[in-house]
Amino acid sequence: MEAITYEDDIIGFIDSRIEGVMHNLLKTNPEFALAAERCNALVKNFNFIISHDQDFMMTAGDCADLKKYLEQDFIQTTIMHEELYRQGYLDCVKLLSMLGLIQNHAS
Repeated sequence: MEAITYEDDIIGFIDSRIEGVMHNLLKTNPEFALAAERCNALVKNFNFIISHDQDFMMTAGDCADLKKYLEQDFIQTTIMHEELYRQGYLDCVKLLSMLGLIQNHAS
């Protein structure tokens, strides 16, 4: 049996925070949800590129789908990064306040 380390705990915590932010964005941010939906639909059109080790040919339609996918993935990633930064900032301030290193003057 492999020992669980603090690093594993930290990675697990961060993964859970990222999953929580993503789940929240899917519910509350229409632009993010639409980009995620479009990515999921488009990836099916060129999944053969990822799943095969042999030579393949891409049609003009495949190239267009790949371009659309990358555009939607960029939108989704940008929104996610902005929200992760915001949530990380809020979590940091909350932790520093809980530790008594800063005072919350919002009240």
